[in-house]
Amino acid sequence: MPELVSVEAVTRRFPLDHNVVNALDHVSFHVAQGEFLAIAGPSGSGKSTLLNLIGCIDKPTSGRILIDGVDTSKLNSSRLTALRREKIGFVFQTFNLIPVFTAAENVEFPLLVQGVAAKERRERVAAALESVGLSARANHRPDLLSGGERQRVAVARAIVHRPALVLAD
Repeated sequence: MPELVSVEAVTRRFPLDHNVVNALDHVSFHVAQGEFLAIAGPSGSGKSTLLNLIGCIDKPTSGRILIDGVDTSKLNSSRLTALRREKIGFVFQTFNLIPVFTAAENVEFPLLVQGVAAKERRERVAAALESVGLSARANHRPDLLSGGERQRVAVARAIVHRPALVLAD
């Protein structure tokens, strides 16, 4: 199977006071299309940093990351945005749901950004909410949902645009 993600000797350093913290140090691995990978470790071990790098939210100090064969270090800001929008779905630790939107509107938002037609948006949102068991809660705002339901809305939003890669923190 072709490689979807290639992380090659990635290091990420952060300045802290008068020191430098190595969040990641020469990390390398590959993930093929259709493969599932879980990364585990204690708090502060660099898991979120790694996901932010793979998701093109941050840039490595050194090394490179390829997404579907594209070297992300060679992309300008607008091309990185397009790559994220088209190929990557995110489920953040804090879910990042828009509080004034309903569950359905939160799931629909990435499709609006992509310019998907209204009829197709409605169909895809309904299917995504059904896939996470939240069809009956589609018209509820996040403050009316339990933590688990909010998480499932975030999952539905991450998959609704059919990304090649889903990153869940």
